[in-house]
Amino acid sequence: MREACLACIGFVLEFLIFYAAGSLLAKILKIKADISFVFILGYLGYFAVFELLIVPMTLLWVPLTTAAYVWAVFMAVLVVAAAVWGIISLRKRNRKSAGIWKQHSWMIFLAGAAVLLQCLIVIFYNDTTVDAAYYVGTVSTSVYTDTLARYNPFNGAALKTFQARYIFSAYPMNNAVWCRLLGIHPIVQAKIVMSCMNVLTANLIIYQIGKRLLENDAKKADLMVVFTCMLQLFCGTLYSSGTFFFTRCYEGKAILANIAIPTVLMCAIWYLQEKDNRNVWIILFITAISALTFSGSAIIFPVVITAGMAPAAVMNKKPFGLLYCVICMIPSILYAGVFFACRLGWLTLAAS
Repeated sequence: MREACLACIGFVLEFLIFYAAGSLLAKILKIKADISFVFILGYLGYFAVFELLIVPMTLLWVPLTTAAYVWAVFMAVLVVAAAVWGIISLRKRNRKSAGIWKQHSWMIFLAGAAVLLQCLIVIFYNDTTVDAAYYVGTVSTSVYTDTLARYNPFNGAALKTFQARYIFSAYPMNNAVWCRLLGIHPIVQAKIVMSCMNVLTANLIIYQIGKRLLENDAKKADLMVVFTCMLQLFCGTLYSSGTFFFTRCYEGKAILANIAIPTVLMCAIWYLQEKDNRNVWIILFITAISALTFSGSAIIFPVVITAGMAPAAVMNKKPFGLLYCVICMIPSILYAGVFFACRLGWLTLAAS
């Protein structure tokens, strides 16, 4: 019962943090966005900043407790800033918008049921692959040794060198930070709380893609969420995004496949519709950083950006769009340089 209560508390708190981050980012960029898009912005922005803060801390041997408290202060400041800015904005103008029921009608219940079904599948499915052992094990070793990825999750031995494949992907350390702050068990945080959060985020991205493809019709976008859920359920091959979505949603590659890469598609559609909106590229760059947070497999992100954004730039007749594509590839290119330097023995990431 205690872990169930902590899981609910953790989910609500993390949801609020993501939404606060998104609302602040939307106001800074002056983006008019609905709740779902604000949450997506917050999710991506949160992990991009987390990556930039936690990776240096890891390499400098900062204890988990210190990192957790620093991050807690940052989140508190974030929430206060978002709340104050939101109150000021409401006082300055009285915005009128269509109600949620008017936009969605009963379709919102159908979409909600599809998301709930996916969450239940993710919660009750038990995966025991090697990657599962890593993504939960590294959280556990970090929590119980008060370190940031300093111990091998498979045998508990202290690492002599950090593995470039994993050390730049700070996503497991986010779970460790929340475990330290809330006292929640690593398995519960990794396989239930964040898995459900990932399911929610992935479906909101699908919803946003649907809205942009279907003339901003919320009801049709809800229906797209339902149909995509059915499609994912029947994608039974070993390496399909649907299989990763339902069985390994707490792993970095699954998040990359179902959140980061679909966000590139969302940005490509957005760019085709609003070719002069530079916010598209800012969001894409943030996505490229957050992709590294999720998995070292983000090394392929330049290919993803080329496939999604380069054709849109050509169709929009925007040569500078190709330059922006290259800029958004920089995070993955830098990671690729470090990764191959380590594999070739030109660079060593000492851990002891």
